[in-house]
Amino acid sequence: MLNITIEDSLLESNLKQAFGEDTKSIAKAFSEFIQGYKIKQDIKVSIEQLDADGGLPLAEAVADIRSKYEW
Repeated sequence: MLNITIEDSLLESNLKQAFGEDTKSIAKAFSEFIQGYKIKQDIKVSIEQLDADGGLPLAEAVADIRSKYEW
């Protein structure tokens, strides 16, 4: 389990306005944010690899994406 302390009053206010005190909704939104962040990082690495002529065959790339992001 991970506990996070928010010390930014504006961020805390925005979270409370959007989610109230529903910690499950906050946790779900945070999880979705992190998932999106991980996808963006993977895309960045992929672009860097393509720029360096290090691409993968399409079938391998799709299989890798599915294994990481399908639930």
